[in-house]
Amino acid sequence: MQRATGAPKKGPALLAGLMRCGVCARPLHIKYGITGRRRVPRYECRGDRQQRSVRRCLGFGGARVDQAVVAEVLEAIRPVGIQAALDAWDQSQDVEDEKQRALQLALEKARYEATRIERQYEATEPENRLVAAELEKPWNAALAHVADLEARVAEVKGKMVPLGKEQHQQLLALGEDLERLWDHPACPTSLKKRVLRTVLKEIIATQIGNPPQIILKLHWAGGVHTELVLRKNPSGHHNRVNSREVIDLVRELAQGCDDAAIVGILNRLGYRTGNENTWNEKRLQHVRHSNGIPPCPPAEQRNWVTMSQAALHFNVSLMVVRRMIAQKILPARQVVKCAPWMIERVHLELPAVQKEIRRVHEGRRSPLIVLNNSQTRLFTDSSEV
Repeated sequence: MQRATGAPKKGPALLAGLMRCGVCARPLHIKYGITGRRRVPRYECRGDRQQRSVRRCLGFGGARVDQAVVAEVLEAIRPVGIQAALDAWDQSQDVEDEKQRALQLALEKARYEATRIERQYEATEPENRLVAAELEKPWNAALAHVADLEARVAEVKGKMVPLGKEQHQQLLALGEDLERLWDHPACPTSLKKRVLRTVLKEIIATQIGNPPQIILKLHWAGGVHTELVLRKNPSGHHNRVNSREVIDLVRELAQGCDDAAIVGILNRLGYRTGNENTWNEKRLQHVRHSNGIPPCPPAEQRNWVTMSQAALHFNVSLMVVRRMIAQKILPARQVVKCAPWMIERVHLELPAVQKEIRRVHEGRRSPLIVLNNSQTRLFTDSSEV
């Protein structure tokens, strides 16, 4: 029997109502603490509240868990995001098409009406001035209505511009950069919760003690289950010292990402500073200086380039570069989830890569990508049931 998820709450915890205890199967409750000016969520199982002597099953901080689940969901829906960007353009053009057709029909009707009144006016005897005067008023009104509709049709036609190469690239980049959309200040928490509830049925949480870890089993809407394992601070420990894991990650990312990009990656992955603050450029620069990590060199001096930079270098779309990476034509690596795919500059000149770019410029199609079974699938094909 399928359990219903709890109602989404108004607080900042994104997974409220989706989380369930892996020990007793009860829904996890949310409580909030205050860190600085932020409300920090905590998920905990209260067990059987009627038996006060029974120990609670589990409890853990919510910020890191929320960030990890969001990163997993965005990675899973990224291919859909690219198509959604193009579909949004198509839908907007369909709306303009429909509007133009409606206006065109109204214009034809108005022209017919104006022509009909004109014929009546021309058929009136010259000496019958009263009838002519009465017909002249609706004729002028009909002509004015025709002129108004012609102007509106011209305005709609002006909005219906074909999707140019630059706009196509911008839409694809928008679909690629789901994290930037997710983190945008204009994106409300209620919308984020709705997205998560669309693709996730529930999340089963357990924790183990050696080493302290939180294990999350994500139950997707299509019936697929995936597992996330997150580090948990042992009792009595805190994060007021930047972990070696964060320092090593910053060192890796700084080879191809500027400080602003690294800050976004650390925050999306749920990492916090030693004082449990979110990251900003000033805090990141302090870590770099303290650990002898040089800043990312200018784009033209980097040994590693991003997919966008590679697309610009080849004068092709992001989709072409992504396809070459998926087909193992162009070597690339992703230091950590949410980080951009990085390509060593010397690999841009590989013979296989150059051959594929020539195929693209000549307009020849490459074979379709067959995704491997390790990629998370959100929905089960009806033919597999």
